[in-house]
Amino acid sequence: MVNPPPPPRILGESSSFTAIHTYRLHSKGLVSQELIKDDTMLVFGLGLSLCNSNDDTKLEISKARRNQKLAQKLARPEAAELAALIHGLEWALQLSVESIQFFCDEDSIILAYVTRKATPNESTVSELLERVFLLQTRFKSCQALDASRDINSSVFKLAKDAIASQTRWCEGDTEYETCPVCYSYVSPNDKFEVRGCFHRICVTCMRNPFSSEQILRGNTAICPYPDCENDLVPEDCRGFADANAITIMIQRKKEKSIPVKDRVYCPNPSCSFLMSDLDLIKHVRNNNPRQSEARKCMECGLSFCKKCHVPWHNNKTCDEFKKSESYLKSDAALFMSFVKTQGLKKCPQCQFTIEHGGGCKQMTCSHCSHEFCYTCGAACKKNKKLTCECSRSGK
Repeated sequence: MVNPPPPPRILGESSSFTAIHTYRLHSKGLVSQELIKDDTMLVFGLGLSLCNSNDDTKLEISKARRNQKLAQKLARPEAAELAALIHGLEWALQLSVESIQFFCDEDSIILAYVTRKATPNESTVSELLERVFLLQTRFKSCQALDASRDINSSVFKLAKDAIASQTRWCEGDTEYETCPVCYSYVSPNDKFEVRGCFHRICVTCMRNPFSSEQILRGNTAICPYPDCENDLVPEDCRGFADANAITIMIQRKKEKSIPVKDRVYCPNPSCSFLMSDLDLIKHVRNNNPRQSEARKCMECGLSFCKKCHVPWHNNKTCDEFKKSESYLKSDAALFMSFVKTQGLKKCPQCQFTIEHGGGCKQMTCSHCSHEFCYTCGAACKKNKKLTCECSRSGK
């Protein structure tokens, strides 16, 4: 049987959609507080995706309503999600779909509502849920399933795009949007949409996270939207940050992906490459117990001891090697001599070199977050109190 032609993309137009297959519906409803000129307004946006399970024909809709009463009614996330689902089911019925599966976020309570495993307490949510139940009875087959956040990301973006389309206005022939960070009126072309949270920030404000001391110290750069904690993606930021800041961001992202106990840094001062010990162990072919700490840098090729962070000392203990002439002449020994003369210390957990900037001697390593006494190296307790007798002020 030949499949029917794809139905129109615009909701409301008449269409014939022969229902011989099960269709998949993804929906997302959002209510966002947006700054439009000098006014803060609530905007409702929805994204819908209807897919033919037989030939993967996909139809998408993005709609927004700048209606304060509606937006206030749908302000609760569950209400916005159910409203979008209602739009999607009505759309499918208008297209003559008879068999449908609709998907809810795996971490959302909506799936529990529509499968009657949970009952909402809020009246608006209850009313919307009843409409969903009525619409389900109009299909020959209607099934609710859970979907991962990745699968629903496309309709999430459609909903955000719908909201963004309502934040613009024209003055003459020029279109403007308000930046929610600096409140300036800027062209939509001069805004950057942050991946993940989809906040639209002007290019000038996007540069701020990279001019702060935080990124220079290696901390994660986050979206400058007020109270947003979404990490910026290094690859997206090359237009705002210099190469050094991008390198630091990539390093911090890599550190986050490796558990603290598995982080290993190459002891070569000119390398300091970060690696996962689990990956390094795979390349250790010698099963001699005395060489169980032997590692080889995946960047510069240096063979080194994981325990004492010096070049590998075959047939010697760590203490014996540090007294040998070959070590005393090595770059590692010269660097350690510099560290001592400058009053620097190494983190007891990850061996990263740390400088004390003055004040309290209770330190937190910027690389592994280990908390310890800068004077003697003793670790802090779980309540973040020092376990040693050293003075916190170091006096």
